[in-house]
Amino acid sequence: MATCTLAKYGTLSVEMIGERPTTLVKVNGVVTRFTIDTGAWFSFMSRANAEALGLKPVPAPFGFRMGGIGGSAIAEIATIKNLGILDTDLHNVDFVVGGSDAGEGSLGANLLDFADLEIDLAHGKVTLFKPDGCRKSALAYWVKDGDTYNVADLHPSYNLNDRRSFVDVTINGKTIRALLDSGAVATLLDRRAAKRVGIDLHGPGVRPGGRIHGLGEKTYQSWIVPIDKFSVGTETIQHSEMLVMDGNFGDGSNDMILGVDFMLAHHMYIANSQRKLYFTYNGGRVFSLDTTSIGAHESAAANGAGGEPKTATDYALRGQARLARGELANALADLDAAIRLDPSSADDHLIRARILLAQKHPDAAMEDLDKALSLDPKNLAALLLRASLRHRKKDAAGAAADLAVAQKLAPAGSMQSRYIASLYVAIGEPANAVPLLDAWIHVHRDDSSLGSALNERCWARALANQALKDALHDCRDAIKRDGDRAAYLDSLGMVYLRIGNYAESIKAYQQALARSPHAAWSHYGLGLAELHSGQTDAGSAELKMARSLDKQIDARAAKFGLGAPVGSPAKASSAQPSR
Repeated sequence: MATCTLAKYGTLSVEMIGERPTTLVKVNGVVTRFTIDTGAWFSFMSRANAEALGLKPVPAPFGFRMGGIGGSAIAEIATIKNLGILDTDLHNVDFVVGGSDAGEGSLGANLLDFADLEIDLAHGKVTLFKPDGCRKSALAYWVKDGDTYNVADLHPSYNLNDRRSFVDVTINGKTIRALLDSGAVATLLDRRAAKRVGIDLHGPGVRPGGRIHGLGEKTYQSWIVPIDKFSVGTETIQHSEMLVMDGNFGDGSNDMILGVDFMLAHHMYIANSQRKLYFTYNGGRVFSLDTTSIGAHESAAANGAGGEPKTATDYALRGQARLARGELANALADLDAAIRLDPSSADDHLIRARILLAQKHPDAAMEDLDKALSLDPKNLAALLLRASLRHRKKDAAGAAADLAVAQKLAPAGSMQSRYIASLYVAIGEPANAVPLLDAWIHVHRDDSSLGSALNERCWARALANQALKDALHDCRDAIKRDGDRAAYLDSLGMVYLRIGNYAESIKAYQQALARSPHAAWSHYGLGLAELHSGQTDAGSAELKMARSLDKQIDARAAKFGLGAPVGSPAKASSAQPSR
């Protein structure tokens, strides 16, 4: 009888950055972070990623487009001459270029699913195996004698060139098709499938979620819905909650995404050689929305394969996974252990700072960030987090110093550079934000968040009182793209206020307040526009409302040269003229 052996192609070390599983590879000799994305049929990156890596995309074959949540996008192809991965170099590896920017490029199923794939995110590992003689063997090899494991049938894609893995899922007794997608931050059901399994988005217990975006330009409203009974293969989960997207997954060949939250909760072996999925439960919450179980299950969360970590790196990887799952006490214990074993790791101090911030301990987090940057002064992530924390502590000078260093390190047009722009606006230096936003917008014309970036540039220009005609175009383009969002209308009102078109400013602010009635800035801008228009009583009432919502608004407005007209009652009564 043949003996089953599992030969390793290699193991990828996985760091959870927020809710994204990432790994380090080398692109033409440069160490680069990519997301591990089993939901992407082909490895891809944004145009900004390609430019930062010095790649030169070329047009894809005629008619070829990228597809995903939010629609499709024009695609290009970039070829990496040398891709260092799994302790080997792959040559002339193609990546699809285009779509919305998630911050890093993604390693897709074409690279990950050519063999059997073990996903153990709870311990920071993804391993590729070559099985031999294992056709009839159960491949949950980490399970001890007498312990149980779950199994489900894998279904192939309807496209023969697509290596992604699908499973049948049963919700409330009805079966739908789900994609195993480590690139999705949460498990997600589309509206068409939700209706099919009897979920009423207007039913009891349903509440609004955030907006969902993916590869394409569109964004969708989401809803948090209660699920009585959910099954994958031999595993059943009772009384959970998950997201429903107010839209559909393309052509209907897929109904649901089992996201990274589900994968963090399980140790999984995707046996492509058998068309089977083997998995065991790690303990704790299964879906990211199940927040009530975080503390209750944290102390009982299983270690899974491998037992306790032995090295600082192992502790840090497990701690990042626990942070992603909301298990803050366990995550902190792991990072404490990692730093005891190796106090010289800047990244470990950064991770612990993130945990401490999640626990609402900003002073302790600041100590770790200071230590991280003393060890590695060019640690971009630490600089950005410290700048944000300094802003929260009202240390504008300290934040500006960190941003000045970070700006030199962040690639032009990158997501980090856009975040720097947002912080410049937040600390009252909007003029510094505009060139960063210019570069970002230039390489993100097909991005789902382009509208918000245009609005951000409109707002920065309005605050800086610069290029107001260009600012007006930005606001109008953002509204044309995404609709009359309150934040966009607020920015438009500010531009018209700066230009001196008070009638249009009043109109824009009134529309903004109809959508967001408690926005202090909209009340303040409306009050100024009304005062300039001679509507003294109405303007004074709006300024009073703004001050009741934000007691510091006068001081902040003054920094940008905003205040009531000279001689107006509102001006005379204001202790600190301003914005």
